Amino acid sequence: MNNKRVLLIYPRHTMGWQAQPWVDIPMGLVCIATPVLEAGYDVKIIDQRLEPDWRNILRSELDKNPVCVGISSTTGPQLRYALELSKIVKADGGAPVVWGGVHPSILPEQTLQNENIDIVVQGEGEETFLELVSALDKGTSLSAVKGIWYKDDGTIRSTGLRPFIDLDKQPPLAYHLVEPRRYIRKVFGVERLSFITSRGCPHGCTFCFNSVFDRRRWRSMDPDLAVQRLKDFLERYRIKGVFIIDSNFFANIDWGRKVLRAIIKADMDIVITRLHIAFDTLAKMTDDDFILLEKAGCRCISIGIESGSERIRSLLKKDIDVPRLLEINRNLTKFSLMPLYFFMIGFPGETKEELAETVSLFRRLVNENPMASKSVNIYTPFPGTELFNLAVKYGLDVPQRMEDWSHFNYRNLTKNAPWASREMRSLIEVLDFCSFFADRRSYLQPFKETNKLVVLISKLYAPIARFRVERLNHSFPLEIKLAKILRLYARQE
Repeated sequence: MNNKRVLLIYPRHTMGWQAQPWVDIPMGLVCIATPVLEAGYDVKIIDQRLEPDWRNILRSELDKNPVCVGISSTTGPQLRYALELSKIVKADGGAPVVWGGVHPSILPEQTLQNENIDIVVQGEGEETFLELVSALDKGTSLSAVKGIWYKDDGTIRSTGLRPFIDLDKQPPLAYHLVEPRRYIRKVFGVERLSFITSRGCPHGCTFCFNSVFDRRRWRSMDPDLAVQRLKDFLERYRIKGVFIIDSNFFANIDWGRKVLRAIIKADMDIVITRLHIAFDTLAKMTDDDFILLEKAGCRCISIGIESGSERIRSLLKKDIDVPRLLEINRNLTKFSLMPLYFFMIGFPGETKEELAETVSLFRRLVNENPMASKSVNIYTPFPGTELFNLAVKYGLDVPQRMEDWSHFNYRNLTKNAPWASREMRSLIEVLDFCSFFADRRSYLQPFKETNKLVVLISKLYAPIARFRVERLNHSFPLEIKLAKILRLYARQE
C-alpha cells in the first residue's frame, strides 16, 4: 500500500438559511477519488457545505503533507470559496493545487493565471487525475499526463484532451468517502440519494455547458451492470429512493427501456424520484413506456422546455412542437407520473411579449395536468456556450479575472444582463420569485421535504404570486425586497 494522502475539497455554493436544507453528493469528487483509492492512496474528501469546522479539518489534512489538493468548481458563487480555499492551501506551502470541474475545464488558461492554482484537469478526471497523482508522487514530468493544463516555468502548457472513459470498466464508486447518509433528502415521502448511470447529452442546446464539457457525447453503463450497482448502493445505505441524475436518461431510448426492465426484473421496489427526458424522446414514447416507468417506480419526469416563444426556442436550438407537448401533457394525466417542466427567462433580446408567451405556456401545462409542476430560472451566460457569444454582442462584460465569474448565477440578473432594461429586470425577477408559489405544487403541496412554516407562508402568499404571474405585474415588489434583506432570495455570497 502507498499510504500517501490525497486531499479533495468541494467548496460551498452559498451560505444562509434554506427552506429545503439539502446538498447533493459531490459526485465528481467521488468519481475521481475512487481510482486513486484503488491505486493505494489514502484519500480524504472535505465537503465545505457540510463541515462548519472545515478550517481546522483542512489544517489537519495539510499537516499530513498530501501529494496534492484537488478542488472542484462550477461557474458562479462557488468560485469565490474555491479561490479562498486555494489561497489557504498555498499559504500553507507545499502541496500543488489542482482544479477540476466545469469552469476550469472551459477556461483552463484563465484559471491558471491565478497564482494559487497550479494544475487544471480538463474534462472527465478519473484516469487523468490518477495519472497526475502518480506523476506528482514520483516527481516525473507532467507532460506525459494527457488531459491537463499546467505551469512550466511561468508558461501555461496543455497536454491535449483525453478520450472519454469506458464507464463499464470503472470500479464501483467509493461512496463511503463522503458518508452518503449525510446527503439524504426526503422526496415523495421516501429517503433518497443520487446515482448516475450515464453521462453527457447529444443535444446542442446553445445555453448549456454540457454541450462544451461533454462535447455532445453520450456514454452509458451496461444496463445490467448499472442496475446491479444501483441495487448494491441502495441496500448498503438502507434507502428506497434514488434520483438518477443523468443529463439525458433516454438519450438512447432502447437503453433506457432496458434499464427500467432490469429494475423491474430485480424486484427492487424502489422509488425513482426523477428522470430527465428530452422532448424529442418524450414525443416518441408510447403509453407502454409510461407504464414501464410506473412499474419501475418512477414518480417524476423532467423536461426542458425553456420558453413559450418559438423565436427563443429556435435561438436555444430547442426543437419543440408545442401542440404535441400539450397533447402529451394531457395524456400523462392517465398515469401517476409527475411531469416537471423547466423554463428559463431573461435571454438576450427577449421581449415582454415573449415572456408572456412563456408564462402562458407553463400556466397551460400546469392547469391541464393536475400532476404537473414547473421550474423557472433566470438565464445565466455560461462561458464556452454558443449563447454566451450572443450575450457578449448584447453588451455582456466578459470577466478577465476568476473572481469576477463568481457573480454569474441564476439569481443575479442585475450584474449579468446589460441587455435588459430596468423594467424588464424587475419583471423577470418577479416572475422568477413568484413562480415558486403560484402553482398547486412546489411550495404549496411540496413533494420534497420542506420547512412547514415556509409551506404555510407560501399558501398565504399564493394568491398574490398568481396575480403577479398571470398579469405580469411587477409593481412595488416589496416581498422581494424583504426576501433579499433576509438573504432568502438572490443571495450574493
